[in-house]
Amino acid sequence: MKYRIQMLRRAHADFASTVAYLYERSPQGAAVWVNAFEKAKNRLAEYADSCSEADENYRFDIDVKQLLFKTRRGRVYRLIFTIAENEVRILRVRGPGQAGIEPVDL
Repeated sequence: MKYRIQMLRRAHADFASTVAYLYERSPQGAAVWVNAFEKAKNRLAEYADSCSEADENYRFDIDVKQLLFKTRRGRVYRLIFTIAENEVRILRVRGPGQAGIEPVDL
């Protein structure tokens, strides 16, 4: 493992609200999403430095990157993160139709 992964408080809140939303509609769908999320986190641990800049990178004084991951139904989610030495800090988790982030959103 190249990078250690840390999820910041707001990313945890994003994760929890997404799982709750999906669980209300389909407990199985929520479980599948969590699995896709965990796979995406594992990819970050190895390949975070090769991910693209986040769409909103220009708004920040730090380098903000994103990793896109899909559900089996094709919905695209984003892990928005930054790299600090050997640590990936997941800043936010965004889903389809959610607005980009601003510095005040961290």
